[in-house]
Amino acid sequence: MESKLSALLVNPGLFEDGGEDARRQNVIIAILMATGSVVITILSLWDLYKGLGPDWVNITTLLTGVIAGLLYLRLRFQGKTSLPLILALMAFLHFLWLITGDVEWSGMFWCLVMLPLYFHLLGHRRGGWMVLGLLLPSLWLLFLPTPDYLVPPYSANTSARFVVAYVVLAWISYLIEYVRYQTRLRLQQARDHMDLQSRTDELTGLANRHGFREYLGAQDKRSDGARGCFAVIVGDLDNFKRINDQYGHDVGDIVLQQVGITLKSMVRDEDLVTRWGGEEFLLLLADTGQDGAQVLAEKILRQIADTEIHIDDLRLSITLSLGVASQQSASNLSEALRHADRAMYQAKQQGKNRVVAHCWEEQEMGLV
Repeated sequence: MESKLSALLVNPGLFEDGGEDARRQNVIIAILMATGSVVITILSLWDLYKGLGPDWVNITTLLTGVIAGLLYLRLRFQGKTSLPLILALMAFLHFLWLITGDVEWSGMFWCLVMLPLYFHLLGHRRGGWMVLGLLLPSLWLLFLPTPDYLVPPYSANTSARFVVAYVVLAWISYLIEYVRYQTRLRLQQARDHMDLQSRTDELTGLANRHGFREYLGAQDKRSDGARGCFAVIVGDLDNFKRINDQYGHDVGDIVLQQVGITLKSMVRDEDLVTRWGGEEFLLLLADTGQDGAQVLAEKILRQIADTEIHIDDLRLSITLSLGVASQQSASNLSEALRHADRAMYQAKQQGKNRVVAHCWEEQEMGLV
């Protein structure tokens, strides 16, 4: 519903960067300004024509309606508005109707109509403070002695009815906005949780392939002056099938988790560790050359080989075969991934538990 209203009432370009709350607020402002300016202007002209009420009150209300119309046109065609000015106009009308005695008649209706709008525009917290700030001086005008030329004397019944209606509607509006806020918060938390699950491997807590693609998308947004390219390390657990067959998949899962923890602890925050699939892991190292990646791969090789995994009474030693490749200035990252994967299989063929780095010089010479 909001999207249709925004398309009809407000310039669509206004909402490109504002976020959901800004869109909702601007839709409410557009409706408020469009409706309020038309209704207030027509009623003020009618009262002037019929001679109802003081002329200065009708003229003041008419000018307020015209200002509201101009604000709507500014919002419609320029995509700009001022929330403080709109709130000031609403507060001005509230006290104008209160001071001129209109609360005895239609002013009560208008004062109450504006109550939910304060909460819609400001949220339940700031809206509550706004309403409280209006209520306290209103109580003074309604109940405490004031000069006759300032406020017409209200009967106790009128004052009590206004205050009760104002407080009850304010409380209802607050609760509605609070429930709306909590609902939006839970929906956002659910979306964030689903988004995290979609890009995270459930077993190890590492990024999965979807998370890997998101990471690359974020890196693509780096400035053109980025420091360098990526290096890739692909590691595959040696003889992992035998662990699953001999000890069961539960033990295999614990092994994968421990390896994931070890790999995560050995990289920087800007690097990415991904469970690439099965017992295969991929490390993407930002702004790292081939030599730096090979040094890290050797450290990982030794750390994994020196780590004994304890599962109840079981003691397991595992090893990794790793392939290393770097992204060259004239190549894309997918090429580096292929070379790192191929280097990892070469490490397997050469006896496992070793690091093989792709050699770009040999490739250029046609040797690989």
